[in-house]
Amino acid sequence: MSRVNRLVAAVTALALASSVSPAVAEDKAGGEAPPSTPPAAPEAPPDATAPAQPDPANKPAAEEAFKKGLALLGEEAWAAALAEFLRSRELFPTRTATNNAAVCLRKLKRFDESLDMYVTLLREFPNMPEDKKVAAQKELSELQQLVGTIDVVGAEPGASIIVDGKPRQDFPLLDPLRVSAGTHTVRLFKEGFQPFEKSIDVAGGQSVKITAKMPALVASGRLRVAEKGGKRLEVVVDGAAVGVTPWEGSVAVGDHVVFLRGDGDLGSQPTAAPVKQGDVTILTLASEPLESSVLVNVSPVGASVRIDGVPVGRGVWDGRLRKGAHVVEATYDGYFAGKREVSLERGEHQELKLTLERDEDADRWRKPSKIMFDVSGGVALSPSFGGDVGSSCGEGCTNGAGIGGLVMLHGAYEFGSGFGIGLGAGFLQASQTVENRVTTINPVGLDPGLGGTATDDLRLRGYLVGVDAGMRFFEDFPVRLRLGAGALIAQARAVRTGSFTTRSGSTFRAPELTTEQVGAFVYLDPEVSIGWRFADIFEIGAGVQALVLIAAAPPTWGGDENPSVVIEGDGLSSYEEDETTMGHMVLFVPGLNARVAF
Repeated sequence: MSRVNRLVAAVTALALASSVSPAVAEDKAGGEAPPSTPPAAPEAPPDATAPAQPDPANKPAAEEAFKKGLALLGEEAWAAALAEFLRSRELFPTRTATNNAAVCLRKLKRFDESLDMYVTLLREFPNMPEDKKVAAQKELSELQQLVGTIDVVGAEPGASIIVDGKPRQDFPLLDPLRVSAGTHTVRLFKEGFQPFEKSIDVAGGQSVKITAKMPALVASGRLRVAEKGGKRLEVVVDGAAVGVTPWEGSVAVGDHVVFLRGDGDLGSQPTAAPVKQGDVTILTLASEPLESSVLVNVSPVGASVRIDGVPVGRGVWDGRLRKGAHVVEATYDGYFAGKREVSLERGEHQELKLTLERDEDADRWRKPSKIMFDVSGGVALSPSFGGDVGSSCGEGCTNGAGIGGLVMLHGAYEFGSGFGIGLGAGFLQASQTVENRVTTINPVGLDPGLGGTATDDLRLRGYLVGVDAGMRFFEDFPVRLRLGAGALIAQARAVRTGSFTTRSGSTFRAPELTTEQVGAFVYLDPEVSIGWRFADIFEIGAGVQALVLIAAAPPTWGGDENPSVVIEGDGLSSYEEDETTMGHMVLFVPGLNARVAF
């Protein structure tokens, strides 16, 4: 390495030390020895599973790739730098290339792959300097909070597990299937069985369990794949490696995507493979050097991705393409389609982020209209029934609060926007007692009346019917605002007793007298409630209503049939006519409700 190159590398490393924390990129090109393995006993046969020793002849090329990666790090070209560090590791694995690859992966927010790379670093280079080991262990601990795991059960043994378009493991899992926190698309594929696909949300530090049922194919076709020149390349169907060319197998009816993968850059671009029941779809693909690559990352992750018109998966696609111009398209129900053109140079890797804009007019976001019924019930409370009875309660008088109950049944048609209109009906009962109110009782033909006190037991009960309109917000914990209006036909009953001083000076205790009248009220019923939806069509909740009653003619004591009593020495006597309820009154009704929608 020239003196100038060494100076550039050193300056780059210092710059990265301030921008990449706690893991720091390292600027040594990898002069340390590769990971070692214990020598086998002379008598033992060679271990085919032991890691292959790197070829020292690859070391200059590995150093060159490392230097390119380091220069790209200085430009914060994380994806391109990662490709160079991975290439360096492939040729001649070193601690610094492994560390820097882990740093790039974290910068790219590929937290699960970064965590795996740090695990590889600690396993392959256990004798690294203590400060480097502590830094890697700290980074590993932090990444574990940004990474979750997927536990797959119930699948067919040997099924390939593909996460976000990348093959990960075969079922059953041998190691935890780590993924970055977020939304992921999991797909399982095995020849002769129905593929399984599901989108899941994984939180950091948590595990999500997937039960992947893969019944045997009933409707299937045959897919036959060959390489035009007769080369033996790996066949990849829907992201899962299924064999080598020439290959033939049973796959589900429908559209599939196929490409070939060989050593180095050799392969073929994705090709569509429509399969019909009972037919054989034949693909003859020409392999070529695919010297460029692109990482497509679409939001939302469930979006379908097309490369040059060929569907390649959902959400994320990372693959090799020939150099030149390519068209990337993404579509998803409820969003406007996205389209981008990319031009790839030889050896170039691009990362393309495509965020689809939500189409607010799409049917997906329109909630269906529904017919709903709800029943509510609660305790009705009123400060006072008012009227002449309540307003004349002075010193020594006790005016108790009105108390009762209200039950309402509503039926409404609710639009997808949450706005609803409907009808309501219910039953109200309330009572109030006013004790020791100063009043008079009037003997017929004598003036003035006899003074004393009376106790009134006022009761109001009747039926409500009306219309209402409301608005409902949110789904899991819906909030509802509603306003009802209508008529209340009620029976107003008053029971009165009293104690009076006669003209002779004696005390007369008036017996219980009762009067009843039917009154008509107009009501307004504003209501607010919050609920909990525990099934698709059921919810329960709690709320409060303010029932405002407005009387056209307030009920009065006596009316045309004022009850009378005979007082010894004073004769036939009766109370004055007075309003037992005022022209308007308010009842507050806290209560519970239940709702069902169809």
